[in-house]
Amino acid sequence: MNPDAVALAVPPPADVVERLVGDAVASRIAAGDTTVWPRAARPGWVSAARGARPLVGEIEGLHERLRVAGLTRVVLAAAGGVGVAAEVIADAGILPTRLIVLDGTDPVQVADAVAGDLDATVLVVSAPPGEDTTAVELLWDTVATAFRLDGLDPDEHTVLVTAPDGPLLARAGGATTVLGPPDVDGPWAVLTAFAMVPAGLAGADVGVLLADALDTGPALAEDHADNPALAVGALLAQAPLVAVAGAGPLAEWVAQLLAGGLGKDGRGPLPVLVEAPDAPGWTAPGVLTVAVDGAGEADVTTDGPAAIQLLVWLYATAVAAHLLAVDPTDRPDARTPVMDAAAAPTFADGMVDVHAGDWLPPDTVTVEGALRALLDGTGTDHLAVHAYLDRHDDASAAVLRPELNRRTGLVTTFGWAPRCLPGSGQRDKGGPAGGVVCQVTGSGEPDEDDALGALQIGQARADAAALADRGRRVLRLHLTDRVVGLVTLVRAVQQL
Repeated sequence: MNPDAVALAVPPPADVVERLVGDAVASRIAAGDTTVWPRAARPGWVSAARGARPLVGEIEGLHERLRVAGLTRVVLAAAGGVGVAAEVIADAGILPTRLIVLDGTDPVQVADAVAGDLDATVLVVSAPPGEDTTAVELLWDTVATAFRLDGLDPDEHTVLVTAPDGPLLARAGGATTVLGPPDVDGPWAVLTAFAMVPAGLAGADVGVLLADALDTGPALAEDHADNPALAVGALLAQAPLVAVAGAGPLAEWVAQLLAGGLGKDGRGPLPVLVEAPDAPGWTAPGVLTVAVDGAGEADVTTDGPAAIQLLVWLYATAVAAHLLAVDPTDRPDARTPVMDAAAAPTFADGMVDVHAGDWLPPDTVTVEGALRALLDGTGTDHLAVHAYLDRHDDASAAVLRPELNRRTGLVTTFGWAPRCLPGSGQRDKGGPAGGVVCQVTGSGEPDEDDALGALQIGQARADAAALADRGRRVLRLHLTDRVVGLVTLVRAVQQL
């Protein structure tokens, strides 16, 4: 392992690292010893790289067959955190990839995906075990319908990645099927078929990725004080806040891994994905700063090939989970059942419908007033924004995080939903108390598929109900016109 891959500007607690070495935590994790944690939901990530070696030839062969057939544009319908993981692998390639990730049912984003060159498109449906497949199945049906309308055979344009006993096998039909392991999910599936197949079909060199991972693994399994996974894990376990900076999907993946891996049973640091090392939230009392891909000076910096950074963060999160006495791969608070999307707003302010619980004062009639009421609570120490929008066309919504942080002084996180739910969404429900949540949803165009939008809003309402059950205040701001509504919201934030 390259010694420059991990740099620490602050020393880890020596007594904690010594205890980790004495308890052989690193080698036990590498050996698949699940007694390292109080429970182990899906520990297959430990052996994922070794198990994926035969997959390299399968992906390369499938990639060549599809290339010859002219299928070079990859649309990924993904469940859980697989979409972010696939983007990390694809982003690591030298050549640009043609990977379009659909890990939610936003009707605007889906419409853009199916408006592309379908003759050259392959749909990859990736659903790790344990994930709710409702959204993935609707995406599959939507893209398949678009294929048929263009006179194309959906089976010839579809690759299904599922576990050997996955629920989607029954509907595979004539689609190409690739099997992944039965005991991984979410961000932990990054070195498995669930992320490697779509990234590989989009042009990423998965052979190099796995070779780097297999070279790195032994160093992270050693029980000595120089093991960077032990040092970083010890720092994570004692940090109340972790600010993560870095360009590209790797930083998002790290933040989601930490949030979902450590935020449960009332424990875990609060990871905040910031725009740059000088952005609001980078410095705060007790914050541990993290820069990935060498993004800048930080307490912890990782750099180098993607596989090395991925494994360092996987092992470090597992070590921190051991110290916090939680299982890193379990998501006990992440259920999001589908609900009927119909719900009358509490009130409307211009092109924003406001939905709130009984915590909202009855005389509130503006978005600004609703935001003030959300934040005005004893013990409130951070705000989470979940944006159920198109992360490409509605990308400007991300300005809400630094602006809210700056205006309110509260630590503020931002995540595109539902892709953030396996990570920060788990932490928002299962981590320490003190957080409130603002959901932002949006209407699609009148001629777009109502089923897609209804499911997306249903997911938001279901997650809001789960948050409320755990005592979290939730405000949902629904943009009936996305452009005008977002302007109204930003202006309200600027008045705080």
